[in-house]
Amino acid sequence: MKTSGRASAGVTLAQSSQQSGGVGEDVRLCAGIVHQLPLGIVIWHLENLKDPRTFRLIFANRPAKKYLSVSDAVYGKTMADIVPELFDTQLPKVFQEVALAGEAKDLGEIRYGDDKARDGIFAGRVYPLPDHCVCLSFEDLTEQRKAERPGFNQAQLLDLVTDAIFVRDMDGRVTYWNQSAERMYGWTKQDMLGQSTFEVLKTDSPIPLEEVQKVLLREGHWEGKLSHSKKDGTRITVASYWTLQRDETGRPVGWFQINEDVTEESRAEEARRESEEGFRLLVDGVKDYAIFRLDPRGQVVTWNPGASRIKGYLKEEIIGKHFSVFYPPEDIASGKPEEALRIAAQEGRYEDEGWSIRKDGSRFLANGIITALRDEAGHLRGFAKVTGDITERRAVEKARQEALALQQRTTEITLLSQLGTLLHACLTTEEAYKVFGQFAPRLFPTESGALYILSPSRNVLESASVWGDFPAGEQVFPPDDCWAIRSGRMHYVDEPSSAILCPHLRGAAVAHVCVPMTAQGDTLGILHVHSNPVGVGPVGTKEVIRPLSASKRELATAVAEQVGLALANLKLRETLRVLSVRDPLTGLFNRRFMQESLERELRRAARSGRPLGGILLDVDHFKQFNDSYGHEAGDIVLRELGGFLQSQIRHEDVACRLGGEEFLLILPDTSLDVTRQRAEKLREASKRVSIQYGGRPLGGITLSMGVVVFPVHGTTCDVILRSADEALYQAKRQGRDCVVVAKPAQEAA
Repeated sequence: MKTSGRASAGVTLAQSSQQSGGVGEDVRLCAGIVHQLPLGIVIWHLENLKDPRTFRLIFANRPAKKYLSVSDAVYGKTMADIVPELFDTQLPKVFQEVALAGEAKDLGEIRYGDDKARDGIFAGRVYPLPDHCVCLSFEDLTEQRKAERPGFNQAQLLDLVTDAIFVRDMDGRVTYWNQSAERMYGWTKQDMLGQSTFEVLKTDSPIPLEEVQKVLLREGHWEGKLSHSKKDGTRITVASYWTLQRDETGRPVGWFQINEDVTEESRAEEARRESEEGFRLLVDGVKDYAIFRLDPRGQVVTWNPGASRIKGYLKEEIIGKHFSVFYPPEDIASGKPEEALRIAAQEGRYEDEGWSIRKDGSRFLANGIITALRDEAGHLRGFAKVTGDITERRAVEKARQEALALQQRTTEITLLSQLGTLLHACLTTEEAYKVFGQFAPRLFPTESGALYILSPSRNVLESASVWGDFPAGEQVFPPDDCWAIRSGRMHYVDEPSSAILCPHLRGAAVAHVCVPMTAQGDTLGILHVHSNPVGVGPVGTKEVIRPLSASKRELATAVAEQVGLALANLKLRETLRVLSVRDPLTGLFNRRFMQESLERELRRAARSGRPLGGILLDVDHFKQFNDSYGHEAGDIVLRELGGFLQSQIRHEDVACRLGGEEFLLILPDTSLDVTRQRAEKLREASKRVSIQYGGRPLGGITLSMGVVVFPVHGTTCDVILRSADEALYQAKRQGRDCVVVAKPAQEAA
């Protein structure tokens, strides 16, 4: 095969390194920098400018070799021979254009392959080099794009990792084996589950495996190099990382192991054939990253054109200066530069993102990686630093986040408007609660909560609508159990462990907000919203409290105002409707309203499980008033009785005139004993009512009463009224001026 002079550059470098020790050391350090770059670097030589098929590979750094699955043995071969998938893309044509024009060119995203064994996505930039050479710097985006697809679970993500990952129990038996392990060793998951890796892989370790396991149990982790056998008998060297797994009681149950095949890297340590010129051209060709070397004290000793472009210093201006000149004053004062070198020297690598200072004093956001450089004896020779300007990337991300927030806000405003329209079209509060229940999960998709309404007696809050997967707290509770009701303002808790929780949550550890719903100074209830806990680790082991954002709290306030206004309007309409169903003589509700109210209160009592009392009463010997004094006097008796009954009932009670001298009192949340006691008090108090007609007293009145309670005496209007009527009739038969409790519904039947 014909070999280009560029393809033999590695031999020239090896020879020059032996002849000149100082130059060779710089070359090796330069090679170390290139191999530590967080992107792939390849150099191609075009033998015939008119024929892109003549591009031959003359160099690839370690990330590029790993990505292309090649070794140094392919140097000198064409692109079509090495990676035919890339040859079928526009890449050869771009190489030819850059080589001819002498100007760098961005590639954008390159997709290749057919979704089978060799396919992928990468983005990069092509730079021109002397002698018809081009340099491609690229970043592999394949796994990132795959991970962006919806539906990836943890096992699928582990299968995307290029390293072999498996889990073993304490007996060394395999319980998990990912796809990369199948590719690395040749054994499938079915082959390995339940097997001992020590036996199947014929593990060799520099130290006894028993000692490795002791370190694992003592420190919780171990890392080192092991030798394994593949299914075909080939021996490979792996960098192995072990992490001990424990159950919730702390008992060791197995270990998580990651193996990286470093066979090629181990062999490649002996092959340093890259030339000084090639490496210098390579580093100088990277314009998007500042790449430079520091001595052990942190002083700059090398400087590439990319560093000049990004930081503004010429090479002769910066060589010999301490790299802390790139840090802002606050970082220098806190000792951050020295800390970065200390960590890099101790751990081998340090990575950070933050502000960096240019020569002109301006700031830019930078991503920096510092790598410790050591000689063969392990002595620190300095550091390699790679810095990238991420200002634009951060700006794009910020703009994207702002766009998403604006879109979310627009959606919320639209939903809020639709909610308001439908709420104001509702005819009853029950309809309003149903409409709210349909909109709440859309307005608060990642939260749970409830709408609580203050009862007419104002002594209890009841949930009218609940949404979400994690209900918290009571469904019925007194007003004093909510700080928002007490204070009349929003109550927000972001850290349950250190804040004052609303008692109605009953200790539920959730970030929450309670917003009072008010209209025209009247409190109608509260809107309660709390964040759903986020699980971490195995199910049930730990939950993270996610606080409610300011935008969510603002939305809760807006929703509470909208719902409160709608409920107030409904309440007003209901008040007007009530006025239309009053008995004009007594001022009490008429029979039609009694029917509606009794049905409504029966439904409410059935839903809450609370009793509902009723008193059916009749004026004794009423006909005598009409016969003795005339119908006008009888009307005065009924009017005075209506006022008397109104003065004796609570706000939530309903007093109705059924017709003639017959009346019904509906008493929500009232037990049988209390209803009977109230009837007796009414009967006694009625005797003290003074009625005047024409300036002279008409005499006292007495009442006969029948007492009923839901559900003892019935669960429907008809049954309840029939039971009350029978009890009233029994009171008349017993001589009037008495109270009779109806028989239970089953006994009466």
